[in-house]
Amino acid sequence: MTEGTWLFMVSILLVEDDQTLLAELASFLREYGYAVDPAENGAQAQALMASRSYSLCILDLGLPDCRGLSLCKSFRKIFSNPIIILTAFDSDDDIIAGLEAGADDYVTKPCSFKVLLSRISSQLRRGRRGNDRHPKTLFSGDLCIDILHCSIFRSQEALPVSNIEYKLCLALARSEGLIMPRNLLLEKIWDTSDRFIEDNTLSVHMSRLRKKLGQYGGKPYIETIKGIGYRWNIKVTENDYEDTTN
Repeated sequence: MTEGTWLFMVSILLVEDDQTLLAELASFLREYGYAVDPAENGAQAQALMASRSYSLCILDLGLPDCRGLSLCKSFRKIFSNPIIILTAFDSDDDIIAGLEAGADDYVTKPCSFKVLLSRISSQLRRGRRGNDRHPKTLFSGDLCIDILHCSIFRSQEALPVSNIEYKLCLALARSEGLIMPRNLLLEKIWDTSDRFIEDNTLSVHMSRLRKKLGQYGGKPYIETIKGIGYRWNIKVTENDYEDTTN
């Protein structure tokens, strides 16, 4: 794990009876900073779920000692964080049954690990959207991100960032150290459902933003995850909350 993963210890319960896939996927996720507890069967999974708190669960349905759907339903009674089903069962009825059992997402095998990583990041971000209090200011290293005025300051001096650069900075800082895949940043910043945006556009804006933000404590604010996307590399604190429920 790199030094920049200070806030990346998101814990995942990985339930998979294929020992080769279990080991490979656990190793892959750990490379990206996740803390992973592997379980080969339902009994191990239940014991782990009862023993500690997890940010997310990845659950195979074809377990040797129990029905995966029953385990999903059991977990949902005590576990409010995201559950992603990862299984070879790919019929419409299987997917519907999995979602009705309480899963938040359903991924069929074989699946690219990078695609699964994107699904994990997406579910973790959704889990934080339930917070009905939003900060007006973010602090990270020697930067101050003023959300009310859409500005970034260093030592009380405003940085000359464009609107797109500000949005990219805010999206990454809010991600709390999680990887932001390139496709999700494109959708979030440019709304690609309405128009096509070249992938190189993101690279150009990100390169300019990284130069303007520079480093803090010898580490860049924005870390590039090759072939995946980007993540914020410096601890973030929040201030001046406002209640949005009224």
